[in-house]
Amino acid sequence: MKDDKDVGKFYTPEDATETIRSLSAEQKRRLAAVARRRAWFSGDHEGLLWEAIASTATGRRRWNRSVDIMRHLDLAMRSINWNAAKRSKVAADNSEEISTRDEWRDEAPSSEAALEVQEEVEEQHAKAIELCGDDWEVKLLVEGLLNNSTPEELVELFGDKTSYETVRKRMNRRIKKYRAQDDSK
Repeated sequence: MKDDKDVGKFYTPEDATETIRSLSAEQKRRLAAVARRRAWFSGDHEGLLWEAIASTATGRRRWNRSVDIMRHLDLAMRSINWNAAKRSKVAADNSEEISTRDEWRDEAPSSEAALEVQEEVEEQHAKAIELCGDDWEVKLLVEGLLNNSTPEELVELFGDKTSYETVRKRMNRRIKKYRAQDDSK
C-alpha cells in the first residue's frame, strides 16, 4: 500500500478480485470492446485487458471506491497503453541514437531483417484486400488507404464526396463484420 491514510479510499485487492470474478457476460463483452479500442498501440487487446485485471487483482493498481470497476479497468487499460507507448518512444529515440552511432562505425543494418518486414507488410496488405471480397470499390478504397492516399485524393478517385462516403461506409461494415466473426472464435 502506498499511504496508510488512503486505506479507506480504495478497495482491497481481494474485493477487486471478487468483483472482477462476478462480472456479468455483458460486462465482460463491454470490457473486451473497450480493450479493442484501447489497444491502439500494441494491438493485443486481450493482453491489455488481462494486464489491467492482473494489476488490479494484485494491488499494483488500486481501485478507488468512488469509481465503478468498469471505469477503473478502462482507466487502467488507458494508463497501461499510454505508458507502453511512452516507453516505446524512449526506446525508439535511443535506438535512433544507437543507429546513428552504428552508421558512424560503418555498420550496415541487416538487409534480411528489412526484407522480412517488407514481406510481413505485403502479407498484411494482401489479407486486407482479400477481406474486401468481390466489392471492387471497397478494394480500391483499401488500396488507396494502404498506399497512404489523402482523403482529398480518395474523394477525387470516387468522383464526389457522397460516393466516397458510401464506399467508406461499406468498408466499415465489412470491418465490423470481420471483427464480429473474429470475436466469436
